[in-house]
Amino acid sequence: MPRSNDSAVERLLTLCRAQLALLPRRTWGLSLLVFLGLGVAMNATGHALSIAWFKNWWQVVPCYLGYVLPLALLLRPVPFLERWRWSVLAFIPLELVGYAIGTSVIAPDNVIAAVVGPHNFTLAMVLLVSPTPLVGNALVDALGRLLDRLRTPPTSSP
Repeated sequence: MPRSNDSAVERLLTLCRAQLALLPRRTWGLSLLVFLGLGVAMNATGHALSIAWFKNWWQVVPCYLGYVLPLALLLRPVPFLERWRWSVLAFIPLELVGYAIGTSVIAPDNVIAAVVGPHNFTLAMVLLVSPTPLVGNALVDALGRLLDRLRTPPTSSP
């Protein structure tokens, strides 16, 4: 329980940790697999389409498991439009800092920059990748339902 002399950030972090601790292990496990897969797939897609990618392959792990995954898990109980709004806001610093310090690489002459202009590229990327937590949560839920069906023995009909 937060103390009254804790800072607002400390109280927020305490609440976040408490919410994450309530999640079932299965949700954590499926989420780890799904979000790692999404990170690898999105980085590969950025390479294949010559849009943008991480400078180093291993950056997928801290970005998707250390930032996107906790964001997605914290947003699970939130209504859809609010989830998307928070997701857009959360991806702004991630994209800005990644391109600013060079840990994310923008492909030269990529199609997105050609359409929106080089000055709007980061904004376009924020809008394109911000649904990732929502998509990941939907995949986790679908995978959970599939596993439930596979574990439940079929009932015999008379």
